[in-house]
Amino acid sequence: MKTWDIIAVLVCIAYCGVLIWLTFHSEKVKSVKWKLFWLPLPVAALVITKQGPDWALLPLYIGAAVAMCGFFTEKNRLKRILALAGAACMALSFPTCMLSPRYRAKPYYRDFKELFGCMREHYVLTEHKGIDWDALYDKYEPQFKEIDRSQDAGANALAWGALCGEFRDGHVSYTCDYSDVDAQNKAISDALGNDYGLAVMRCSDGSFAAVDVDDSLGKYGIHNGTIIKAWDGKSPDEVSKTSPVYGSCLLTYDKDEKELMLHLESFPDIDNEVFYSGLLCAGIGGDTVEVTFIADDGSEQVAALPKTGGYHVRLRETMDILHQGVNVGNLQWKKLSDTVACLRIKGMSYDSKSYSSADDSAYDEMKDEIRETILRYQSEGVTDVIIDLRDNSGGSPHMVNGIVSMFAPKGEHYCLTNCEWDDENKCWARNEDGSYVRGNDITFNGEQLLGDGRVIVIVNANSVSAADLMTKEMESLDNAEVIGFTGPNGSCQAIGMEDAETGSLCFSNCVVLDKDGSVMIDSGSDRQSSDGDGVKLIPFDSAAIRALFDDGEDYLLDTALDMLK
Repeated sequence: MKTWDIIAVLVCIAYCGVLIWLTFHSEKVKSVKWKLFWLPLPVAALVITKQGPDWALLPLYIGAAVAMCGFFTEKNRLKRILALAGAACMALSFPTCMLSPRYRAKPYYRDFKELFGCMREHYVLTEHKGIDWDALYDKYEPQFKEIDRSQDAGANALAWGALCGEFRDGHVSYTCDYSDVDAQNKAISDALGNDYGLAVMRCSDGSFAAVDVDDSLGKYGIHNGTIIKAWDGKSPDEVSKTSPVYGSCLLTYDKDEKELMLHLESFPDIDNEVFYSGLLCAGIGGDTVEVTFIADDGSEQVAALPKTGGYHVRLRETMDILHQGVNVGNLQWKKLSDTVACLRIKGMSYDSKSYSSADDSAYDEMKDEIRETILRYQSEGVTDVIIDLRDNSGGSPHMVNGIVSMFAPKGEHYCLTNCEWDDENKCWARNEDGSYVRGNDITFNGEQLLGDGRVIVIVNANSVSAADLMTKEMESLDNAEVIGFTGPNGSCQAIGMEDAETGSLCFSNCVVLDKDGSVMIDSGSDRQSSDGDGVKLIPFDSAAIRALFDDGEDYLLDTALDMLK
């Protein structure tokens, strides 16, 4: 039985004892006010149960109501009987709670049906992505029914991660409630598997290499950059697909601070998925795993590596190194050389007032700050700017326009097209062929503050939503270039969120169109996003691995600086 429920029942029973004592006291000290003491009990019975009402606690609620009936009688003897009967009834809560299989049960199945139904009705990319809702329901409904029976919070997190991953949409994610963080964390950590002292990444030439290698593997001849030919006899990308979390969208949290610890996404763009295709294999195996690799002398070697812990820690370290950005705050600048300054943008949010506005002018204050900084840097000899969008979580498209307008050549530039809303049918308007009806175009005017200077934008697969939009805008400018090991995430539609008792579901529910009326950026069933085509892909090779994992350097930032020299 839950501690707070035990306290609630004991407090209410004790209060009944107070009421019995009060009947004797009221005979000595006459006052009509004593009757008021019979009223708080039903309220207390509900409020004091911290986790809310539960059917197993019905004797508590009935007992509180019985005791409260003393308010309606003037006979002290009857008041005592009612209080005593109420206390006895409340005491029955202990066996009913302990014997009830649904005591404090969380409605995982009910929430699944509620959230799934809501998303099915309002998700705007169903046709674009070719979503088969019936097939998804048939696949996951039995899982959530079993989760509801077992009350397994960890399994619930894994199931929602897998379901969200089916959409290949960076805006589709599920956030568990925080009450079972430990169980959720453990389930995901267990699913990620064992640590064998290394992670594995796919190189640009199609080979697989060891990264973030523990020093203990030096005795086998394995180090950062060692080519991994096979993992237990199979190709690393094949092994990755056997991971319980392959293709899932998962969140895990630090159990003490409840902060985001690791974010694994199902990548909308197939090219990004290929880049990370070997990453999960390094957690798969038993007490030992047989790794086939190319030694430094060119010979093929095999080593049996023992497990040393959980892979989730090494995976987090690897992702942190791969996704590093310039270590300053959001919208903060850092001078990198005499001629180059860097603007770090972690999210497209300036302040709460401007974020809630649907007008580019709301960001005039931000533009003034950027303009002032650029002019000051220019007076110091700065000619070029690097914009770091790695792991940018998205936000307002109006903020994107405000930033890009500072660097874009003078004149009008296209941003996006809104979709028409069908107010009669309460949905986004469609043409006869099923395509969305174009609304108004959003544009902005460039200022070209850098003159002949150049801009390089750095992105990664976690540059999502408004960062996707900014990538699309920047890669179309003659004075700008976008680089990264991968393109951006490939998700651009506006989002909504539906809350349930056990968690919240986020998904795309507002349509954003391109100038030709097609869905802006988001990949369809072909898994190809419409942004990132102009991204200059930096080879992930031995030089990149050495710089990142041996020397601790920011390889993409150094590459951008070299490009500007």
